[in-house]
Order: sequence, then structure tokens, then C-alpha cells
Amino acid sequence: MDSLGQNPPPKVALNGAKEWEHSIVAFLVGKKLPNRDVLQILQRKWGQVGRFSIHVAGNGVFLARFENRQARDWVLDNGPWDVWGYHLAIRPWSRDMSLSLGECKSMPLWVKLKGVPIQFWNKVGLSYIASVLGKPLHMDVTTMNRHALMFARVCIDMSATSSFPESVILELEDGSTTSIEVEYPWRPAACALCKVFDHSNRSCPKVTRREWMPRPVLMAQRKPEDSEGWITVKRKDSGAVDDIASPPVVEGATVPVTDGAVPEGLQPPKTPVKTTTEDPATSKEGGKMIGEAEGCILPSSPRKLLPGSSSGSKKRKKKGHSGQGGAGSRRSR
Repeated sequence: MDSLGQNPPPKVALNGAKEWEHSIVAFLVGKKLPNRDVLQILQRKWGQVGRFSIHVAGNGVFLARFENRQARDWVLDNGPWDVWGYHLAIRPWSRDMSLSLGECKSMPLWVKLKGVPIQFWNKVGLSYIASVLGKPLHMDVTTMNRHALMFARVCIDMSATSSFPESVILELEDGSTTSIEVEYPWRPAACALCKVFDHSNRSCPKVTRREWMPRPVLMAQRKPEDSEGWITVKRKDSGAVDDIASPPVVEGATVPVTDGAVPEGLQPPKTPVKTTTEDPATSKEGGKMIGEAEGCILPSSPRKLLPGSSSGSKKRKKKGHSGQGGAGSRRSR
């Protein structure tokens, strides 16, 4: 792709910068809102100090140009500002400033400093304390006039790589130290890897994310040594190894079957029949052995009774006292 260069005289840039010298750059952080709604809200909040115009400079970036410096400074000193609850970070415009939120490596934040000693409650003293956190920009009107000394509100240009400390250790003139509490009414989401305020660490595109993937299913396959039909079997008792021949299975092959006969080699194994010797004490009656019932062969020898046990005849006699038991005993006779 071809490109051409141009070197205009310096006065061209100087004259153009004078038109924007009383301007403010506003970054809407954390939410994308319609530009028309943002312009209407800012006109209602800032229109009371003077006339100004708002220009859209990018996605979530606006440029407010005021007619004089007093109106611009009033907006800077009376922050923080928000639109529908979302923070609006503002800073004075300069020629070397980037108007892209993705390249914003520092951002002005309002900070509360609690526990400041009275001797440091001035512009120079507060600047020394705030310089530990970043670059001090300005103070609000209440802090400047020292109407309330509970805390000081200072606007500090803080870097995206800042750890946002919660306290500052201040060394006093006598060598002792005191802790100054730092409170952030609003803390932007910053990316420590990209060092910008455009996104947080969780939504950083450079961070490798771990996604759940299903574990692949392993299919059982035959080993190369089993390709000819031999399977290696190991015995648990003795460490001996036997080779058992197994016929190879050929896919797609058909076995002819005629008249319902099963070819040899595919017949199921036969269950061995237990052979018993005939007991001479058994007698046959009607072609069946005594005690034979539905294919089960029972021994015909009388059972041995243990001492103290009752016989079956006594049980039948006891049942005979009832009407049904007696009838049953007469039938058996």
C-alpha cells in the first residue's frame, strides 16, 4: 500500500491548537451509551457555567470545547462526574494526548486522603502526599478553601499499572511516621498485561483461557501380535504364559447354513451331564424312582434325626387334631 508524506509549517498546528485550548477530553468508562443521551446529560450538567460544544472523538470518548478557561476549570474542579451512574473521567486536552480509550495508559481519578496532618493541609503539602500515587492534577473547592478537614479530595492522574494502595506512610519533621488512609470512590478496571484502562484482566484478549474439552474416547484395537488370531493369556497363580489359538474373524465373510444345521466350529459348547451310580436301595414305581420329581433325583434313604429334634410323624399327629389335618392323614393311609 502506497503512502505519501507531508510536512506542514509549525504555525499551522499552533493556530489549530488555539481553537481547542479550553477543551476537556471525557472518557466514559465501563459502559457504551448512545452519544445523543450522553450529550444531553452533559449539556444539562455543564451548561450552567457557560456555553460549550461537545464532539464525539471515538467510542466512549468525547471532546468538550468551552469558550473560556474559567468554565473549563469549574468542570475540572467540581468532579467527579458520571452519566447514568457510570464514571466519566475528564482531563484537559493537550496536543500530544491520544483520543483512544484503548491507548489510555493513565486516567485521572478522584482520591480521598484521610488523616492528613494540619501542617500539610495546603497545595504543596497535599501535592507531596498525592505524588506517591501518581501525578497530582487539582483539588476540589472544599479542599482548597479548607472548609472541612476530615479528608482532602485530590484528582490524581494514575497509571494503569498502579496497585491502588490503601494507605500512604508519611514521615514527619521529627522523624516519626503517620499513616494516611487512601479511599477510591471509583476504581476503573485496568489490564496489567496491556497496561491500559480499556479492559480488565479477565477480558484481556492476550490471556490464554482454559476451556473445558471432553476427553477423547479411546477405542480398543487389536495388538499387532494378535493379528493372526493368537491371544496371549497370563495366569495369575503361576507366571506361565499360554498361547491359545483363536480363529481370526474376517469381516464380510458369510458362513453357509443348510437345513438348520450349524456348521462345525460354530456350535455352542455342550454342558456335561453328571453321571450317578444307581443306588440298589432305591425302588422304581411306575417307571420313576422314589423321590424323583420333575427331573430332580432325590435320595430315598431316610434322613437321620438329630437328638432332641421332632419327627415328621409327630407333626402330622398334631395337625390331625384339626379337621383338615385328620382328613389328610386318612387319605395318606
